Amino acid sequence: MKKLFILALLGFMLVGCSNTPRRQDYQAFMDEEVESPFFKVPAVNQKDFADRTWILLAESKTKLWFYDPYTLTEDEEGVVAFDAFFSPREQNNLQLFNATIVGPYRQKIDCFGNHQWSETLYTKNLVPKDPNAVDIKPVNGSGWIKIKGRTAMAYVRTRVCGRKFIDDQNINYFLFQTSPMSLVQARKEVIRDTAQYQKEMQLAKEAEERAKAQKDIPGQKSAVSTIPSEPPPPASVEVPSEKTPVFYEVVNNEVTVIDAKNDVRQMRISSYLMEKDFPKQADYLFTANCQSNTYNLVAQGAGEKSGGVNVAKETIGAKDSLGAVAFNRACSNHGTYMKILSRGTR
Repeated sequence: MKKLFILALLGFMLVGCSNTPRRQDYQAFMDEEVESPFFKVPAVNQKDFADRTWILLAESKTKLWFYDPYTLTEDEEGVVAFDAFFSPREQNNLQLFNATIVGPYRQKIDCFGNHQWSETLYTKNLVPKDPNAVDIKPVNGSGWIKIKGRTAMAYVRTRVCGRKFIDDQNINYFLFQTSPMSLVQARKEVIRDTAQYQKEMQLAKEAEERAKAQKDIPGQKSAVSTIPSEPPPPASVEVPSEKTPVFYEVVNNEVTVIDAKNDVRQMRISSYLMEKDFPKQADYLFTANCQSNTYNLVAQGAGEKSGGVNVAKETIGAKDSLGAVAFNRACSNHGTYMKILSRGTR
């Protein structure tokens, strides 16, 4: 009887072992979708790209940054937030939204503290945790990174947080840019300057003269000529675009309500050429009728009008146009980013 009990117990154990959870297949485990408490992985899908409006924000030698101006906001602590993505600056036949881009993601910039927070940096820049320390939240929150000078993010900060001028007290805030700058077409050959080429020619001439003098001397070998085969190639040439890009900025981020009853507002806008030292192109006065969704953009001094609902004449066009972006900046709620003034306080 005892033997039967032992056999039954062993059989039960064998059956129980076969019914225990099996080890999960590695590939099946890797194929499982992962959810992040902070943002989606991958960040966004095709629909998220298609449903938004993206315009050029900044550029470097290798990348282009785009952002959605309709998501631009600033809180009471001076932190500016917006949605952005960047893509490699290269010539290809891919669609605008492809696997080479990063984003879109939520970007935040602390204009006063000169720090930035990005979803793409959040997980790999967490503050290291001391096992002996109390579990508390970091002072600035995980993911806040110091913005280094002379970097692409420093350029983005200047555009979003304002560009100061030495000759006056104005601070200009980026609004719109017509197109990216053209790139310098660098040659693959080793570039030799003219001075180096002339020096090589002189040394080669001296070597030939020595060779002629030693030609008839027994036991002397002729010097090998080292005359450069060709002059130095021309320096890299800037390939100009069809039209010099122009960017527009809002002066002091100020919007003046000139007709409270009809919600008519005005902004001062300045335009600059994307050339050395950013020469100014013109100053404009942008007038928006927020109720009728119309606007007017005129150069200052060229038939400016003030007040009344009949100031704005043009209707809002495509969302990625200068008029639509400027209208949104003047009429929509961007938190504390824009300074709303009345006509008497201007």
